[in-house]
Amino acid sequence: MERTRENGKTYESLFNYFSEQILAGNLKLNDKLPTEREIAEKHGISRNSVRETMHMLEIMGLIECVQGSGNYIRCDPMSYMLRSANMIMALMETDPSEIFYLRNGNEYAAVKLAISHATKEELENMRHVLLEMEQPMSAKASARLDVEFHHRLVAASHNRILILYNSMLNSLLDQFIENFRTRILMSKTRAEALRRSHWGIYEGVADRDLPAALKALDRHFQIVGEQIKKITQKS
Repeated sequence: MERTRENGKTYESLFNYFSEQILAGNLKLNDKLPTEREIAEKHGISRNSVRETMHMLEIMGLIECVQGSGNYIRCDPMSYMLRSANMIMALMETDPSEIFYLRNGNEYAAVKLAISHATKEELENMRHVLLEMEQPMSAKASARLDVEFHHRLVAASHNRILILYNSMLNSLLDQFIENFRTRILMSKTRAEALRRSHWGIYEGVADRDLPAALKALDRHFQIVGEQIKKITQKS
């Protein structure tokens, strides 16, 4: 990279440089970065500009500052993505149902992959969650297990991007509609319908029966979607 004249946007140039190095594969996970002094000298900029860049990369979850050791390339962007997405959704005045439908598409893709990729251990873990949900418990505890079931379902896709975005979309829905899962499960009728749909999804994946799994997933999202619509209309 050519040495740049120091100005208020210098840190952006350095940020772009690191972005290009990551995208080109020259910087990989767990690589240690040069010291701030070395970076400043190489690019002809101040150490303050280097610190600004390092701080930005750290906030984004792309580097980790290890005290006494240095800066390392990492990959933990979830908190940054959630903050950014929340602000964007608020500015766009996004309807929570839009997030819900995006989550639907994400989970349909995950089920299709899970049919082929779910291991015996993953299937057993999903079954264990459903058996635990059969026990008497509060709506709040049941909602926690509901989240766990869907987390394990998407994890069985073995697609890291689907897993990442599913976690983000679930978190966004939780923040936009506070405790919406708990509210949905407070109705015994809905809770029972969701219980049957969860078992249907699991059995479809376990039997490698895609039409059955998708039919159960359709029913699940129909129930949840109706309640999200009612909740948001009241809001």
